[in-house]
Amino acid sequence: MFPDERSCIILPDTQNIMTLDRVFNPQTQQKEVYEFVGKEMINDVLQGYNGTIFAYGQTSSGKTFTMFGDIHNEELKGIIPRAT
Repeated sequence: MFPDERSCIILPDTQNIMTLDRVFNPQTQQKEVYEFVGKEMINDVLQGYNGTIFAYGQTSSGKTFTMFGDIHNEELKGIIPRAT
């Protein structure tokens, strides 16, 4: 459950709520993820700063799709094709 864009409830029967910098729900578009995560970092890299995007999560949770997506489909391109 995603009560807002900074929280998620992992166990609905408890009061445990994790608060993070940003939570993307399953309906989030690839472009939205890039705009939030990648765009500013690319600008920083072009200014000479180091930049890293670390994708972490359970097996089959969508990390590779988030990073690469479908490079031949404009809507489904991930962070890496959009950054290049």
